[in-house]
Amino acid sequence: MTNLQVKADFTGRIMFIGIDIHLKNWHVSLYYEQKLIKSFRQEGCPKTLSNYLNEHYPGAKYVCAYESGFSGFWAQRQLEQLGIECIVVHAADVPQTNKGKHFKTDKMDSKRIGAALGSGMLRGIYIPEAEAESDRQLVRCNVKLGNDVTACKHRIKSMLYQLGISIPQQYNNGNWSNKFMTWLKDLRFENESTRLALDLYFQTLLNLRQEKLNALRQIRRLQNKDRYSKLFKLLTSIPGIGPMTAITLLTEIVDMKRFNNFDELNSFIGFCPNEYSSGDKERKGRMSFRQHKRLRSLLIENAWIAIRNDPALLLYYSETKEKNTIKLNSKK
Repeated sequence: MTNLQVKADFTGRIMFIGIDIHLKNWHVSLYYEQKLIKSFRQEGCPKTLSNYLNEHYPGAKYVCAYESGFSGFWAQRQLEQLGIECIVVHAADVPQTNKGKHFKTDKMDSKRIGAALGSGMLRGIYIPEAEAESDRQLVRCNVKLGNDVTACKHRIKSMLYQLGISIPQQYNNGNWSNKFMTWLKDLRFENESTRLALDLYFQTLLNLRQEKLNALRQIRRLQNKDRYSKLFKLLTSIPGIGPMTAITLLTEIVDMKRFNNFDELNSFIGFCPNEYSSGDKERKGRMSFRQHKRLRSLLIENAWIAIRNDPALLLYYSETKEKNTIKLNSKK
């Protein structure tokens, strides 16, 4: 008796794939016509997934999605190169059931993504080109180095406090001058280990400050790139916008055309209020918790600087604040 094997042909059909990405493994859920076909775990390799799909579902159009996070966009780019359409979605935009909130597994996460993708409920976030993402990493590196410098200063101050050593009033501020650094180096302790510990912190601080200085030099070069130079000059001409805010805006937003209107830009940064309206009642609350933390904090800080330095902006702020106060009082 002869066994006939008929190879399936999925030409013209669409397979929707939800992926839950982790460091070493991916959990993959396959959906066809809004039905779960298979859910499995594989190594974290786009090529492995591509080979599996081509072997078991040849000819189909593959559409997949995964949540944004630590993994970045490298998987999306490689999947696209392999002919698999891929979007990266905001984790909070993936529909969630009450059960899913209390029973969370990698398998359930991949199934949620796949089901929502197949139902047309997901919209991918903006994915910058590789060069723009690389420039963004450099600017973010400078911010992280600044945080490391601050953390190291806190460790040194904490150590001095534990030892009962008071910092002289002229040095007790955020700006650590050369005189204060000399004062730290000249401190004497009864135990040698204490001096060694402080020296280690001190050397770490010096290294971090040097690395931050190197990062700033590279960012200055970045500002002169053809893709940034013109807009950089325009942004820094605005009162309150400094060089770091300008280059941060340029590398984080990348392309203003990604936003269809001003409201979308506001939503991305986080300047839109929460809203709980129903029927004839309109209720708007505080600013949304969804935000680009770095951009929102920078722009708020720069707005206060602009108000202090520009009399016209100060007048406008005062008038607007007064009008809003009257409106709030009338609602009470």
